[in-house]
Amino acid sequence: MTDQLSPVEKVLDRLEDYKEHRGEFRARCPAHNGNSDNSLSIKEGDDGRALLICRADCDLKDIVEALDLGVVDLFAHNERPGSKAKKATGKSNSEERILTTDELPDGTYWEFTSPTGEVLYIQRHKREYYQKIREDRWKKGLEGVAQVLYRLPELIEGVRTGKTIYHLEGPKDVETARERLGVVATTSGSTSSWRTEFKSHYVGADVVVVPDNDGPGHKYAQKVAGDLLPVARSVKVVTLPDLDESGDLTDWLEGEHTPEELSRLVGTTAVYGPEEEAPWSDPFPVKVKLPDVMGFDLSLLPAPLRGWVKDVSERMDNAPPDFAAAATVIVAAALLGRKVSIRPKRQDDWMVVPNLWGGLVGPPASMKTPALEQAIKPVKRLAAEAQEVHQAALKKHELDMMVVSARRDAMQKKLKDTARKVAASKASTGNLEDIREEIEEIEEPDVPREIRYMTNDATIEKIAEILRDNPDGILYYRDELMGWLRSLDKAGREADRAFYLEAWNGNGSFSVDRIGRGSLHVPAVCVSVLGGIQPGPLTTYVTDALEEAEKADGLLQRFQVLVYPDLRDYAPVDRWPDLEAKNRAYDVFKNLASFDAEAFGAVADDGEVPYVRFDHEAQEVFDGWRAEFEPRFRDGEYPAAIESHFMKYRSLFASLALIFEAIEFADDASKASAGKAVRKTSALRAAAWCEYLESHATRVYSPTFDVATVAAKTLLDRIEAGDVDHGATVRDIYNHQWSGLATREEANAAIEVLEEHGWARRATVKPKGGGRPSEVIHVHPELRD
Repeated sequence: MTDQLSPVEKVLDRLEDYKEHRGEFRARCPAHNGNSDNSLSIKEGDDGRALLICRADCDLKDIVEALDLGVVDLFAHNERPGSKAKKATGKSNSEERILTTDELPDGTYWEFTSPTGEVLYIQRHKREYYQKIREDRWKKGLEGVAQVLYRLPELIEGVRTGKTIYHLEGPKDVETARERLGVVATTSGSTSSWRTEFKSHYVGADVVVVPDNDGPGHKYAQKVAGDLLPVARSVKVVTLPDLDESGDLTDWLEGEHTPEELSRLVGTTAVYGPEEEAPWSDPFPVKVKLPDVMGFDLSLLPAPLRGWVKDVSERMDNAPPDFAAAATVIVAAALLGRKVSIRPKRQDDWMVVPNLWGGLVGPPASMKTPALEQAIKPVKRLAAEAQEVHQAALKKHELDMMVVSARRDAMQKKLKDTARKVAASKASTGNLEDIREEIEEIEEPDVPREIRYMTNDATIEKIAEILRDNPDGILYYRDELMGWLRSLDKAGREADRAFYLEAWNGNGSFSVDRIGRGSLHVPAVCVSVLGGIQPGPLTTYVTDALEEAEKADGLLQRFQVLVYPDLRDYAPVDRWPDLEAKNRAYDVFKNLASFDAEAFGAVADDGEVPYVRFDHEAQEVFDGWRAEFEPRFRDGEYPAAIESHFMKYRSLFASLALIFEAIEFADDASKASAGKAVRKTSALRAAAWCEYLESHATRVYSPTFDVATVAAKTLLDRIEAGDVDHGATVRDIYNHQWSGLATREEANAAIEVLEEHGWARRATVKPKGGGRPSEVIHVHPELRD
């Protein structure tokens, strides 16, 4: 009966008690038998094996022996996992998309079969697999399938009949070896797919391993040869001469080399044997490659702002126009605020206030700060003009109050004189009532309302006061946004975080209650956010925000206008500003600040923000865009936080379309043709912006897609800084709790990447005097003191 269990079920069957926890199982480790019921983690690997991790760092062999199992019991030998294993993965086949053969992506596919020849899965690229569900039905990935060697039946027959086995890196080379050399050949599929248990197929065989000419290829060959050495009759690792960088056996034979030359080379190659310290090859850099992004096309901007953004960007020594363009759109959104909204559906009352948050991502000296300063100059001019008006109003209010005070003093004196006359029976009490009515008729002038457009640093209490007098909203501007984001993560700032989350919607309310200061209720909270961010801190913040539950509240996802452009070549420009383009843009901003929603054609319901809708053609553009865009982020392919980011694009589309239409209306040259409803041109421009911003958001989130490489880069930096010594244990690394290296699994994944790049090797060291062996990291001689 035990043989029918999956590896995970075999382990659980030997435990007295266990519990399920976040997609894995937890139990008391039987090796050290401590007090914690969570000391042993049991979960299923991608290839169906049982992964056992002891929090007290017990050796795997000790754990298996305590369970009265063998190490071989931890590996899958069947073609499908048991029900327990399915439970551990947290997914069932029904949750995955099933493809027919016709729906598979175009390309060459290699079939991996069972020993009896049944197709288990197919491979298109080194890391792209599709497992067979049933005839003509496939599912992407290898979850729940035990991996096998390519052309396994031929391998088994070849070993049985005493033929030399050629082990290569990929199926393409296997087919080349079979056709050109007439030999028995196999592969595990890629440099990352070799499994130690595969060695059972090579018992007593003569094996020739031929690596590709790159770091991962040579590392793969050493791993395969080392694992086969105890079971094979002989192992040779044959390095092909005159092979280009990253070349393979196929490339070598397609050159000027012949099968006869390879045969002689195999014959003269020495039998493989382990060395005390194998020679180190030259390492190559660990690079976290950023995904490509769309460059900014100036046609994405409405004509009234296009010339100004182009001029500003060029005069900043050819800075990417993305910075000035994104900042300009955020400023326009902030000035428009709650003056007008859009109802994106034909009949529904779903309302979108065109409030936006944005950030410019770039390293120091990328000109993002000058771009920000240029974009907010119109706001500063408006603020200065409003301050002058406010100061004049305050002076007039002060004089008006003096007149009111003087009138009240005079009426008070008159009241006293009349009271004395009443007491002396020289006047009636009716005269006192007349004076009282005169005093009541003296009205105090209202305190002038201060018009505010922007704030740089303020408490939420102060922002609430500003919004009470400026219900259309304001812009919160920070040159460096990371300080603000980090401040919201601190304990005790939960109310601040909640305030900004509400402020993004632009249609919520907020109440502030403080001892000694009373209560303040703001019926409309609308705050736009704009600033700059450096890539390094942003990467750390994004990774933390996706891992920590308390940050999964959507704050980061509200930054819809994030631009992370490629930097342009430095090209000094020294010329006068384009005054015509500048004045036209400044006039647009000024008109947005005093936007007339009624003249624009907005409908005003009681107590609601005035709104417009799409016209018929624009509505078709929006509906068609949603039908194509949103299903891509509903199938679970992306992490939930990233899906949440893109699912907010429906409001982004509506906001951008309304903003672009309002800009045209605010421009004197375009006003006659704009307004009444959002037109098709604005909707098409919004769709183009969403495509553009999607590529930039993907770049921002990209470190979370390649976590191991990011962690490897962090570890390499730590090694170079002297924080990790040659011979340090894996435990030493993850005990530091560095970002991306805080667990044994993360540390091992990072070390594996460094091994592939030639910077490090793992080794097992047995302590003198006995004890449990430790896994250590040996670093490249270039990194040693």
